[in-house]
Amino acid sequence: MRYLGSKVKALEFIKHTVSKTYGDISGSTVADLFSGTVVVAEMFKSLGAKLITNDYMSFSYALQLAKIKLNKEPCCSINYYDAINKLNNLQGEKGFIYYEYCLEGTKGKEFQRNYFSPENAMRIDAMRKCIGSWKKEGKISSDMFYLLCSDLVNAVTCVSNISGTYGAFLKIDDQRKYKPIKLIPTIFIDNGLNNDCFNKDIFEIIDDVSGDILYLDPPYNSRQYPPYYHILETITDYDNPAIYGLTGRRPYQDKLSPFCMKDKALPALLNIVERARFKNIYISYNTDGIINYHELGDQLKKIADVNYFFMPFRRYKSNSNGNYKGKLKEIIIYAKKRD
Repeated sequence: MRYLGSKVKALEFIKHTVSKTYGDISGSTVADLFSGTVVVAEMFKSLGAKLITNDYMSFSYALQLAKIKLNKEPCCSINYYDAINKLNNLQGEKGFIYYEYCLEGTKGKEFQRNYFSPENAMRIDAMRKCIGSWKKEGKISSDMFYLLCSDLVNAVTCVSNISGTYGAFLKIDDQRKYKPIKLIPTIFIDNGLNNDCFNKDIFEIIDDVSGDILYLDPPYNSRQYPPYYHILETITDYDNPAIYGLTGRRPYQDKLSPFCMKDKALPALLNIVERARFKNIYISYNTDGIINYHELGDQLKKIADVNYFFMPFRRYKSNSNGNYKGKLKEIIIYAKKRD
């Protein structure tokens, strides 16, 4: 899945940094409280850690349940793989996605939107309605519900007429728009442990979790995430929101993140670190972020021993004072809290 600030290309860098500073994480409790698409949490899980994940976005929670909480498919009256097959064979049905996010459905309305082909829009509606009906009828558990929603979200990203996010649709169709949507079963990682997943504001959960390692990947810039992934939220929640504007955004004022605000980002992040009941804290950030990483590090040094790790284009580099000459992008600030 294409995602703002995705850490797919930084996974080896993160793994290397944690291994160098902490050691083997197998059996350790690791929390990732800005989970996003959970690629970092998946890596930690594959290394044998117990995971605690969180994100305030609903679609991310579905991904968490599917890839982090579950070690295998849930047992329900409807078999998981049979459910995937049934969903893939459903006939399309006109619903919210069709009437709001494809050209045919929005014809004659104030705004014509071109996120999906009409066929895929109708199949998304049919699949999501079916998943919801199974849950309401007690045929599937809550875990299975979110697992199937996760599979649907992943499938939707493969047929969306966008350049990368849902902040806008393309004026000239991408060929992926015409690819028939198809759900692909999740490949589970079994770490043999009970993993916990949450769908909360990080400020609501930070006092309630504890462990060995806290990994934080807050937003780097002023772009709020909800408007860029509003369709994935609507498909997951399927709550017929009062959308608005050319792109059909759902209201998100209740989800404005202080980490995207220049005057609030630093105190917000320091608040989280100070309250965190974790000794080892790794903060992924960007050298062009709205927080000056030197200023962040200087503030962290009041309560922790701090080291900086940089990911240039082809090699790793770290030192204790954070000085580096050259073009940088990704940085990990490792803060080991003092007792």
